[in-house]
Amino acid sequence: MRLELTGHQLEITPSLRRIVTTKLTKLERLMDDAAVSAQVVLFSERTGARVEMSLHARGEKFLHSTGTGDDLRVAIGAAVDKLVQQGKTVKGKWQARQRHPARATSRAVKAGKKKTAAGGRKRSVTE
Repeated sequence: MRLELTGHQLEITPSLRRIVTTKLTKLERLMDDAAVSAQVVLFSERTGARVEMSLHARGEKFLHSTGTGDDLRVAIGAAVDKLVQQGKTVKGKWQARQRHPARATSRAVKAGKKKTAAGGRKRSVTE
C-alpha cells in the first residue's frame, strides 16, 4: 500500500511515520491487501491534535475518517478505528456478493430427510 503522509504546522518524524504505518497494517490485514493507497494529514492545533485519513481500496471504494485527541497517537488511533469499522462494512459487502457452495453438512441433512420422507408411509392406490 502506498502511503502519503503530510503534516500541517508539524514536522513528520520517523517515529510518527512508524506509528502511522503500524496502525495501518491492522487495516491492511483486514482488507486482504485490497488497499491501494492511503493519504494521512496530521494537524497540530491549540487544543490537541487532529488526523484526517483517506484510504483508496479496490473497486473504487474510498474510506475517509477524522480523529481528534490530546496527542497525535490518540488521534491516529481514533481515525484508524473509524477506518477499520468502514473497512469491515465494505469487506462484508464484498463477501456477500460472492457465491458460496452448499456445505457438506447441509447436504447430508437434506439427504437424510429425503430418505425418511420417501420410506415413511405407504401409499394406497385410492389416494
